[in-house]
Amino acid sequence: CTFALEPYARNSYNYLTRMVDEDYLPYFNIFWSDPAEAAHDWPDFGDVMSRQLQGAIMGRYMTGEEASIEPVWYRKVLSLLDPETDLLFRPETTYSKHVADMGDQALTLYALVTAYVDNGDLELRKRICRMVDTLLAKARSGRSEGAGTFISGFIIKSLTVCARHLGYEPALELAGMLVAQVFDERPLFSPDNTFRHGGHMHGNLRTLVGAADYALTTGDPVLYSRVDALYRYVRSVSTHFGFLPEAIGRKDDIVSCETCAIMDYLGLATTLANHGHPEYWGDVERTVRNHMIESQVVDGSWLKSDPSRPDTYQFTWRDIGERMVGGYAGWSSPTHILAARETLGAHWGGPELHDKTRAFQNCCGGSGTHAFFIVWKNAARFADGRLSVHMHIDKLLPQAEIHCYQPYEGLLTVSLKEPCAVRVRIPEFVSPDQIAATSDSGTVESRVWGNYLELGPQPRGATIQVTYPVPVTTEEISIGNPGFRQYHYRVTWKGDTVMRMEPVGNDDTTGYSDFDKRQVPIFYGEEGPGRLYQRDHLLSNVRPEPAPLHEDSGALDFWYVTRTKQPG
Repeated sequence: CTFALEPYARNSYNYLTRMVDEDYLPYFNIFWSDPAEAAHDWPDFGDVMSRQLQGAIMGRYMTGEEASIEPVWYRKVLSLLDPETDLLFRPETTYSKHVADMGDQALTLYALVTAYVDNGDLELRKRICRMVDTLLAKARSGRSEGAGTFISGFIIKSLTVCARHLGYEPALELAGMLVAQVFDERPLFSPDNTFRHGGHMHGNLRTLVGAADYALTTGDPVLYSRVDALYRYVRSVSTHFGFLPEAIGRKDDIVSCETCAIMDYLGLATTLANHGHPEYWGDVERTVRNHMIESQVVDGSWLKSDPSRPDTYQFTWRDIGERMVGGYAGWSSPTHILAARETLGAHWGGPELHDKTRAFQNCCGGSGTHAFFIVWKNAARFADGRLSVHMHIDKLLPQAEIHCYQPYEGLLTVSLKEPCAVRVRIPEFVSPDQIAATSDSGTVESRVWGNYLELGPQPRGATIQVTYPVPVTTEEISIGNPGFRQYHYRVTWKGDTVMRMEPVGNDDTTGYSDFDKRQVPIFYGEEGPGRLYQRDHLLSNVRPEPAPLHEDSGALDFWYVTRTKQPG
């Protein structure tokens, strides 16, 4: 089929509905042990379940299908909110303490705002506002327990979305306090627009996504410009196909990519692209076509389970690999779903979770679907009588149906359901004189405007075909932490899509892990769990069938979109 994102959202439903216990609580840890096991941990309540509730709601908008577990998680998350403060408290268990963690509030707030935009429940709105009031009171009094610099920035996006969709000014006030803290009082970023002392990619990117949103909300061009500079820094330490290091500044041989970080990279690039930087649409499309898609689990057979062992309060050993299909990588390499057999020094969790290889961290379980939603929502937009096709990705809108045949051939079709002006982004690998548009009536008069092909007003019922060459090219790339082992690859592209990822001389089977303080097995060559980029079939020049699509009604939208003037 043509390139659509709905199937990937639908694929995640297997993981979302099955990687839970009999009470429908999701598991954070997946261990590559003998046998493989899933284990509950403290993130399961406010982190994993809130992310996955949000992902399930977003998946429903993408596919038109509700995950059976979505209403169950909605009730469970609400049941964990304290009736006086509406902060989410983890319950007291053998693996969690009865605390209101600030990271949990950040993720739960965004999930609840998503649910409110979906259902419009006024009682839910009251509870969201009370949560914000509680957090603001704590911040004013200096009692924001657990709110270190990382966590403080982590909640800014949730607050700005709350302020916009609920019209609740205290949320914007708190966001402003945290922006000041992160950028001025206890800076998270260096004056040269890099990450101060290295840092966690997901946490820093989520902070920047929030800061960009806050800058747009308040009209702060200086902050917005700084966020853009930091985005360009992240681009410089990442690859064109969307592999970005989970941690900046690791002092060892392990470099891996976290799906949560890809989600926020896509979110930040999309925000910037919608507001003055359309050159970043290429980053978004390349990332989703390549390492985002490859980060979804399609084969978990390397996780050997023991279906005869009954579940316990904390662990399950049943069908681990099958239940993880549709989930997402926590630590991938460019060639494998898992980069290394690390225990990560068991720097979280109790002794029952120590000395085991971590295969997946399921914070990524909701983030993957969220990432696909970001791109699906922004692939093409209709506003002010104009259809803007930002990415060569299938999309169904009330006004048009769009299909892209790349990488098989350079063809994009736009079938209009109402008259409108049309513009299509020119892919980065195409020069303007190589792209052309025709319709049922013949050649469509067009002109280049920036990185778009402007097609002007088109009638209802017109089917426009945009054609361009799709060259096959190769590049040599390397990844690795500065001063430590580097890993080399030959990447074969066809247009914006990676066809092959060939390791070049990555013959080492072990590397030093600073977390584990020892040599560990590594997977940067051909051998390892879940080989990625097995895509030779995409080199053929067949014309695929148009993918079945679900219409985007325009609801559940978390982005401002700057209106650009028509050329002329």
